[in-house]
Order: sequence, then C-alpha cells, then structure tokens
Amino acid sequence: MSALREVAEESGLTLKKLDKKLERTLLHSYRKDLTSQVSAEMDPVSLLPQVISLLYAQVHGKALQAPGRAISAAVARLKDKLDDSAFKTLVEYQSGTVSLLALMSAATGNEEDCSFDRILTKRELLEELMPALKGLVLSTSQSQT
Repeated sequence: MSALREVAEESGLTLKKLDKKLERTLLHSYRKDLTSQVSAEMDPVSLLPQVISLLYAQVHGKALQAPGRAISAAVARLKDKLDDSAFKTLVEYQSGTVSLLALMSAATGNEEDCSFDRILTKRELLEELMPALKGLVLSTSQSQT
C-alpha cells in the first residue's frame, strides 16, 4: 500500500481513503450475486471459480477475481480455513476440473476417439460432485444472510 501511495504522490494523484461502510455494502452485494450465480450454475467447469470466489469472500471477507490458472493458489489459501471434508471436496473437484480441461484441449474432435469417452466420464463425475461443491457455499451463505 505504501508503494501505491508513493507512486500516486509522484504522479500528482490523490488517493481517497476507503469508505469501510461502502466496502462492506459492495462485498455483501458481491456475495449475494455470487450466491445466486452458484445456485443457478449448471456447467461443472464454470462452477469452480464461482465457488472459490464465494468461499474466499465468506472466509476472508474479501472479493476475489482470479484467472483459471490462479485457482490452485486460492484453493491453497483456503486450506486452513475449511474443515477437512470440505477441503477434500474442493480439491477433488478442482483436480477433476483440471483433468477435464486438459482432456478437452487435447481432444481431436472425433467422437470415435477414446478421448471423447474420457471427457464424458470426467464431466459426469464433476456433475455428480456439483451438489457437494455447491453445498460448501450455499449452506453457509443462507445462514449468514
């Protein structure tokens, strides 16, 4: 933060102090939006970053927007904040998502290829895990609102 202040000072910009009340309101709104997105999400790949962002907001009280490759770092930061079964579910879902994306990027597009069956199997596995993953954040969100 001090580096930001120094750069702003050198460039002649003024920084306003953060409005804590506005920050809390924005975070609450962000959490509500994410909660509705998670509950409506049907795509197993899109669900993971939404759940991670919502968990991060619930656990750390901070908004998180992270690219896909940063998800593993966000998961690691949640390890000490979640119980073992919740963290295991999260890690299992994340590894399944990474595997599915790797299979999809390596796929030839030919339905007769065995990669098509592996993609379908991995997607079905993630779809089976979706309720458990959603349960990590939806039960917590509903009890806090």
